[in-house]
Amino acid sequence: MINKGNKTYVRNVLSILLLATVILASSVSVSAADDTYPSWGEYAAAKGYAGSYTNNDVVDGIEEVMNAAAAAYRAGDAEGALGFIAAAKNDYWGASGLKISMQKKLPSAAKKTAEADFTKCNSIIKNSGTPDEFDVAKDVLVADLRLSANKLDGVEEDIEIAEEKETGATALFKENYYADWASYSAAAGLESGWTWNDVADAMSEVFRTAKAKYAEGDMQGAYDCINNGYYGYYETTGFERNAMGYISGARKSEVELQFSACKAATKGGTEEEFVKNTDILRTMIRTDANKLDGVDENGNETAGGRSAAVAKFIACFTIILREGFEAILVVGAIIAYLLKTTKDLKKEERDKQLMPVYAGSVLGIILSFVSAWALNALKLANSASQEVIEGVTALIAVAVLFYVSNWMVSKSESEVWDAYIKSKVKDAATKGSSFALAFTSFLAVYREGAEVILFYQPLLGGEDGNMVWLGFAAGCVCLVFVYLAIRLMSVRLPLKPFFLATSILMAVMSIAFLGSGIKELIEGDVITMTSPAWVAWIPSNSLLEILGIYPCVQTVVPQLILTAVTIVTFIFWLKKNRKMREELAASAEVH
Repeated sequence: MINKGNKTYVRNVLSILLLATVILASSVSVSAADDTYPSWGEYAAAKGYAGSYTNNDVVDGIEEVMNAAAAAYRAGDAEGALGFIAAAKNDYWGASGLKISMQKKLPSAAKKTAEADFTKCNSIIKNSGTPDEFDVAKDVLVADLRLSANKLDGVEEDIEIAEEKETGATALFKENYYADWASYSAAAGLESGWTWNDVADAMSEVFRTAKAKYAEGDMQGAYDCINNGYYGYYETTGFERNAMGYISGARKSEVELQFSACKAATKGGTEEEFVKNTDILRTMIRTDANKLDGVDENGNETAGGRSAAVAKFIACFTIILREGFEAILVVGAIIAYLLKTTKDLKKEERDKQLMPVYAGSVLGIILSFVSAWALNALKLANSASQEVIEGVTALIAVAVLFYVSNWMVSKSESEVWDAYIKSKVKDAATKGSSFALAFTSFLAVYREGAEVILFYQPLLGGEDGNMVWLGFAAGCVCLVFVYLAIRLMSVRLPLKPFFLATSILMAVMSIAFLGSGIKELIEGDVITMTSPAWVAWIPSNSLLEILGIYPCVQTVVPQLILTAVTIVTFIFWLKKNRKMREELAASAEVH
C-alpha cells in the first residue's frame, strides 16, 4: 500500500521527469532552429555563394531545412515543423529560382510532383502521422528535387552500382563463354526451371567478359558481348517482354537504350565510359530480375512479390494493351472520321467507304502472323534484322500519317468540306485518300501486331500457358472499350473541331512513330546513339514512351524538326481554308 507521503514523492518525481522532457524537446527544436537559416538568402550568404550557385546547392539547403522539420516534429513541435516546411517551400524552393527553373525547363510533371511532395509532408503533420512517415515523405521530396536539380545542372544522377558478385555462372564462364541462353542453360542444367536472377547471373558474366575484352583492346569483341547479352539473353528468354509487361514499357526502353549506350562506347568512348555504362546496365538487369522474381537484393521474398501465374497474366495483359492502344487510336479515329463525313450517304455507300479500312486492319493482323512466322523460320526473330524491319515499318507509317494529317486539316472548314464533297460526284473521298486511310490502318495494326506475337511466343511455353490467353483476352476487352469511346465521342463533335482534333492526333502519332522507329534502328545497330547533357535529362515514363520521346539526339532532333514542319503546314492549311471559305461566301452572295 502506497501512503500519502509516497504518493507525493512519486508525483514530484513524475513532474520533474515531465519538465525535463519538455525542456529537452524544446532544446532540440531550438537547436534545429538555431542551426537552420530561415531563408535561401541567409543560407546562400552563410555558404559564401555570392550570387553564384547551382540548383543542387539549393536542394542542399532545402534538405537541411526539411531535416530540421523532421527533428522538430519528432520532438513534438508540430507547429515548428510546419514552419520549416513553409520556409523550405517558399523561402528556398520559390525564392531561389529553382521552382521557376523547373517550371520553364522541365516537363510540368516535375514541378507538380514537388508540390505534391510538399503537400504530403504537411498532410502527415496535420493528420498526426508518425515521425517515421514524415521521414519517408521528406526523403522522397528531397530525392525528387535532387533529380530535377541534376537535370537542370546537366549532371548525371548518381546510380548505386550493384556489387559484382561471383555466382554459379562465374565458374561456368571461366571454363567456356556462352553467347546465348540456350547454350548456357543446357550447361547449367536449367532447362526444366530457372529464375530471372539465373538469367541475370549469366548476363553479368557476359558483361564481365565484355569489360575484359575492352581492357585488352578488343573493341569488336566487347561490342559482340553486349550484343550477345541483348539478343542472346535479354530478348530470347522473354526478359524484355516480362519487364515491359510487369514493370513498364518505359523501363524496357530505358534498358534497351542502355544496351545501345554500351555499344556506342565501343565505337569511340573511353574504357572508363564503357565500364561505367556496362555496370549501370548490369545493375538495371539485376534490379529488374529481383522485381520479376519478387525478391530483394539479398534474395528474400518481398511483400510485393507475385506468383508466376499472376506475373504472366499481368505481362500479357499489359503488352496487348500497350501495343494495341496506339493502333486503336489511329484506326478508331479513321473509322470515326469516315462515319462522320459519310453520315448523309446511304448505308451501302457508307459501308463501301468503311470497307477498305476494315480490310487494311484485318490484312495487318494476317501479315503480323506471317511476318512473325517468317522471322522465326529465317532465324531473324530477336535479332538486329527484326529491329530494322520494325524501324523501317514505323518510318513508313510516319510518312503516311503525316500525309493523312495534312489531308484532314485541309478539309477542316465545313464550307471547304461541302465544296470538296460536291466536287466528287458519288464518292465521299477520292480513291487516293481512301487508299491512304486504308494503308494507315494497315500500318498501325501491322506495326504492333507482329511485335505482340513475337512477345507472346516465349510466354506460351512452360507452365501457366492459359494465363497468356487470359491476359490477352482481358487486354482485348479493354481495347474494345477504348475503340468505342473514340468512335462514339468523336462522332458527337462538330465537324471543324473533329477534323482538327483528328489531324492533330495523326500528327502527334507521326512524331511518336518517328521517335520509336529511329529507336528501333538504334537497337538494330543502323544508327549509333548519343545522349549529351541537353537531352539526358529527359525522364523515362509511360507517357513519353507512348510519344516516342527518348533521351538521345538521334530521336529528339528529327522529332523537333517534324514538329516544326507540322506546325508550319497546319498554319498554311488553316490560312488557305479561311481564304477559301471567304471566297465561297463571296460567291454565294453573288448568286
